[in-house]
Amino acid sequence: MLSRNYVTPVIREKFRKKREKAKKLNELMVNLNKRKLEWIISEMKKGELSVYRIAKQQNICKWHTWRLYHRYLQEGVLPTPKPSGRPAIEATQEEIDLVKKIHQENAGAGAVVIEKILKEDGKHLPHNKIHRILLKEGLAREQPAKKNRRKWVRYERKHSLSLVHTDWFEYKRKQYILYEDDASRLITGYGEFRNATTENSIKVFDESVENWGLPKQVMSDHGTQFCANDDRVYLFTEHLKSKGVQHIKARVKHPQSNGKLERLVFTTKRLLDRGLDIHAAVKFYNEKRYHMSLENGHLRTPLQAFNDKMRKT
Repeated sequence: MLSRNYVTPVIREKFRKKREKAKKLNELMVNLNKRKLEWIISEMKKGELSVYRIAKQQNICKWHTWRLYHRYLQEGVLPTPKPSGRPAIEATQEEIDLVKKIHQENAGAGAVVIEKILKEDGKHLPHNKIHRILLKEGLAREQPAKKNRRKWVRYERKHSLSLVHTDWFEYKRKQYILYEDDASRLITGYGEFRNATTENSIKVFDESVENWGLPKQVMSDHGTQFCANDDRVYLFTEHLKSKGVQHIKARVKHPQSNGKLERLVFTTKRLLDRGLDIHAAVKFYNEKRYHMSLENGHLRTPLQAFNDKMRKT
């Protein structure tokens, strides 16, 4: 005859599974952020849902739900949520020196680019850690607008010289013009002048054709340098037409249409701020600076991408 205190292996296994399930549910408490805690307290006050339903909604056990509510009633304040994730590991001096060196050699490269450069060398350092190093050393700054960035779709031409963007910009009382290939981001033409004119726009375009080849299309804004007319004829457009090139004008008051060139202007100004002249800045950008949008299994410069994406004849 078996004792009344005897527990069969089946029952023992059943209790063991219950204990493991309760342990797992309690481990999920780290996912309770401030918003979830506020919802739990609010629903407990209303009394419309059972404790079981409230706990199941937040994927915790009902006993922990009661504990949170009683703690709120006793202390009168919302329970402090547990911190999620692993604590950040402090960077070593060797890692700091390495990040600063790559940042300097690549003209102020960001954390993601530095991470990829290190990966090319067979080293691993997370970009979040790199960013913390850059912030601590004063080489980067927080950008709140990027933290909640919306999803976007990249648009670019498949082959080099399918489309070239162009625009003028002013820097320290000088006028600069850039021509950028859409597919590879290569700067095919550039110039520094005292005045932004149609003649100078045409001059730099012809130089870019001589150095890199003839594009199929050119996109610009509606500035007078590209849309100035003589006897109701757009000189820049007619010059492109004589070369067999189509002139595309961006939508009025919509800089996103020529967004790649807008970003290039920002990057070029940063290089000029570092003491480079326009020739050195363009050479560095084309041949040395890795471009995030050109990655294809490995880092590529605009010059490498231009050659890779050239039409095969």
